[in-house]
Parts: sequence; structure tokens; C-alpha cells
Amino acid sequence: MEVDKAPLVMGRSQVRIRGLMGEVGPRKLKHRGPDWSGLYQHGDCYLAHQRLAIIDPASGDQPLFNEDKSVVVTVNGEIYNHEELRKKLANHKFRTGSDCDVIAHLYEEYGEDFVDMLDGIFSFVLLDTRDNSFIVARDAIGVTSLYIGWGLDGSVWISSELKGLNDDCEHFESFPPGHLYSSKSGGFR
Repeated sequence: MEVDKAPLVMGRSQVRIRGLMGEVGPRKLKHRGPDWSGLYQHGDCYLAHQRLAIIDPASGDQPLFNEDKSVVVTVNGEIYNHEELRKKLANHKFRTGSDCDVIAHLYEEYGEDFVDMLDGIFSFVLLDTRDNSFIVARDAIGVTSLYIGWGLDGSVWISSELKGLNDDCEHFESFPPGHLYSSKSGGFR
């Protein structure tokens, strides 16, 4: 179980994610998770994460990856059916015992539709570095908090708290429960 983590993605255009991290983004959300601070960069794409470890505290640090690290995930939540899903992914190699480690591998096998297979409470950001696309999803009930903002420069920002959104966001709102945002389609479904 991953609790009170703060996924934070900053985006420019609908297929690239960029951010000015440094002291600004992660520091604002440090209180969300004292156990680990993770930052991932791919080109001008950044994902930051604050972790409070519940399940697999020794090896569940985030972001999480697929085998070749081309799919990167930061997640807040718990995937209840992760053991069943791991069985469907027998050909995959998992790096951690985290229940959320299934997400990157499910995406590889099923594309964006894998989200419908998840039973749990979650919000996550997934970056596919092969084409610089990303998806953001939140469970149907919306137990974990998630917000989305759009910058004047066309950037897309995601955070588990409003204060994690960049001051440059022209508009921001609560990410709707049960929805997925896809950079490939440029919107919600």
C-alpha cells in the first residue's frame, strides 16, 4: 500500500512533460511522505514523489518502472487485486513487492485500458518515455486527492495537493474520480 504520496507532474504541450523542480515542487509536498523523496527526469519531463511506506518499505521507493525503465509511474494508493494481476503478468519481472508495481507492466500489456482492471484506491501519473506520452488516472470513488492545472504556456500540471501546482497555472481543478487523462487524446475519458 502506498499512502499519502504526492505525484507531481509538470507538462508542456500534450505529449511532453516539463517542470522547474529544484526547491519549489517537492519541498511544498515534503510533508506528504517522510520515508522517501523520488525525482525522475527524462529530457524535460519530471516526476516527483514523496512516499509514506506501508507495504514493502524496504524496496517500494518511487517512481516505479517496467523492466527496461521506459515506462515510469508515480502513484498514491493501494491496488487491492495486485496479487491476481501479478499472475496475469507472469512474463514480467517485478522490481519491488509494492502492490503498485503492477501498473507499469499492465500498461505494457493492455495500453491505457488497463486502468479498468485495477481494484483499489489510487491516483497515478504514468510516463511512456518511448513516445513521451503520459496518462493520469484516479479511482472511481476518488479517495486519494488529485488536482490538474493548465499553464499559460500550454503546460499540464498534476499534484495531490493544490499547493503543489505551479503558480503559472491559469486554471486548475480537482481531477474527476473515475477518469483518465491521456496526452495522446489530449483530454479526459
